[in-house]
Amino acid sequence: MEGAGKDAREWTPAARASSDGFDEFVQRHYESLAKALALMSLDKQFAADAAHDAFLRLQLRWSTVDTLEDPVAWLYRVGINRCRDYRRQFTRTARLFERLVTRAGPEEAGRSWTPDAEFESLVGRLPKQQRVAAVLFYQADLSTAEIARVMQISQGAAKSHLFRAREALRPLVEAD
Repeated sequence: MEGAGKDAREWTPAARASSDGFDEFVQRHYESLAKALALMSLDKQFAADAAHDAFLRLQLRWSTVDTLEDPVAWLYRVGINRCRDYRRQFTRTARLFERLVTRAGPEEAGRSWTPDAEFESLVGRLPKQQRVAAVLFYQADLSTAEIARVMQISQGAAKSHLFRAREALRPLVEAD
């Protein structure tokens, strides 16, 4: 983050407000942000996602970026926070998996299992929340109430994710 404070002062309000200014800012800082986040999180994918999210958030407020004391420091702070969010989400998913395996019992957990390739390719196309709901419903045989508790969302949200998953999968399944 070499010269982050100096770099922030180099950006005039006019340059900060222009779209070209944003593109130049991204080109100037993306690589160093992504590398720093990868070293902090020890996960290149978390880091890349967090860097993209940080730049997206910066772009959404680009017209008011001149109100930031140091846009580069703000960008790094957002990136670090997003890495932490991803890590927490990953940890929650791992705990969910652990609970599902424990719930299945030792005889089922020890059994060798490979996912149905067709199902895996279909649900792999869904957004994360829809994919989780569909897998919990169709593979784990959980009710919508149980899915809601596992995903820590309302039952209505669980039903909505399942409905959207079905709608997204319908053309793919009917095409076969």
